[in-house]
Amino acid sequence: MDFTAIKKSKAYGVLRNLWMKRGKKEDERLGVDFSLWEEPEQAGFDPARGNRYQPSTDGLREVLKRLPVEKEDAIIDIGCGKGKAMHLMSAFPFRQIDGIDLSAELCRTAHENFAALGLERCRVLQDDAAVFEHYDAYNYFYVFNSFPAAVFRKMLNYILCSIARKPRKVYFIYLNPVCRELLTETGVFRLLFRRGHPVRWFRYECYTNEA
Repeated sequence: MDFTAIKKSKAYGVLRNLWMKRGKKEDERLGVDFSLWEEPEQAGFDPARGNRYQPSTDGLREVLKRLPVEKEDAIIDIGCGKGKAMHLMSAFPFRQIDGIDLSAELCRTAHENFAALGLERCRVLQDDAAVFEHYDAYNYFYVFNSFPAAVFRKMLNYILCSIARKPRKVYFIYLNPVCRELLTETGVFRLLFRRGHPVRWFRYECYTNEA
């Protein structure tokens, strides 16, 4: 069954509603808005340039625990939406936690969420990942299936140019890795580990560029 068919199925609707219901309870406790999903049209951008917003899963904590995060490291959430992943990242000693998103509305919500939680290290910028010129500042990259393949390829090319221009060890954390082949076919990135799950929205893969 392809994913379009899955999205139309009853099981998909049940899972989506359960996920949002659980997230809403946590949002109410914290006084934020991370959990409500938004389609590209609702968020104000063309679906050809980005996928629907849905919050990252708490499994990101377990992924980051397996990585050597140090206080001099900087991470960027590419397609950050409302900032749920950045909230999870803030539990780790990153020097810098940035996010970029096409949507002015989602960026505004992320700003409000960070203010409510007092997350001073978290900064979100409205920008286009496919032409973002500041990837040199980061050695950790995070993506939650934020883009169609054509946009993912452009974004990845910018990251590869950054690594060539400023050689360094980087980590690429990928939730729901639909475009994994675009990473591996570069010959630059290799799979470090997977965090599996029966539902693909919850599956993480982590890549690095050095042995």
